[in-house]
Amino acid sequence: MSYNFDNFLDLLTQYVLNIGLQLLILFNNIKTHMELSYHKLYIDNDLFHRCIDQFHDSLYHVKQSSVSHLIEPPFSYFKICYKDINYKEEYVNADSLIYSTKTTEVLSTLITKYKSIFYLIEPIIQKNELEYLVLLHYRNLTHDYILSRLIHKDLTDVPATDIIPVRNCFLSIEYSHINMKTTISLNLDKRFLIAGNELFSPCFVLKCLNYQNEPYIFDNDYKLIILDTDIKDTVLTSDQYIRLTDTKYEVVKLIS
Repeated sequence: MSYNFDNFLDLLTQYVLNIGLQLLILFNNIKTHMELSYHKLYIDNDLFHRCIDQFHDSLYHVKQSSVSHLIEPPFSYFKICYKDINYKEEYVNADSLIYSTKTTEVLSTLITKYKSIFYLIEPIIQKNELEYLVLLHYRNLTHDYILSRLIHKDLTDVPATDIIPVRNCFLSIEYSHINMKTTISLNLDKRFLIAGNELFSPCFVLKCLNYQNEPYIFDNDYKLIILDTDIKDTVLTSDQYIRLTDTKYEVVKLIS
């Protein structure tokens, strides 16, 4: 009798597991179908696209108004970051332009044109205390990256902008200042992990500080202490930044 009961329990367990597996497969199929249908509708239907963009934009502004620090917008964008008295950002929602692109080859053209716009307005804003930082959030069906490039008066060429993802070689990033008692840990969004990206310039550091909620002091006397995956400390000062490469990173002198 005990043997038959054990067999019954085994059969019941197998039946329940089989039903659970079938339900999981069904759920994944439904989820995949809904995602594909949503993306197709988002790309093909202009009214639906604009309504979704407007909803996300409104939700972003509600969230932003409820916190004391900046948060990343949920859409693709062109953005210029700089500082006059305070940290400033000027951005354009680029979802409608970028989302339907099927290749990353468009990136070089986009960022080159955006830098051309900067050169036109540079005489108006040249009293800025820091370099200008151009960010391009590229998000479509298959990619979600943020390109980061510096702009300064001696920049004459735009480097190649093919997207080559790289591994995260930073274990920790600590911001310190001689007038601060404690350091601030900075988080690097994984979307910045692209070969060629220019990170941790003064304007980039100031941007990171404004996207976290700890109080800080910022001027040219700060230091950035980076521990990498080789257990090596790299100390950056306000006249340096990092450029990511295919294999790791290099420290670059900021041209004043």
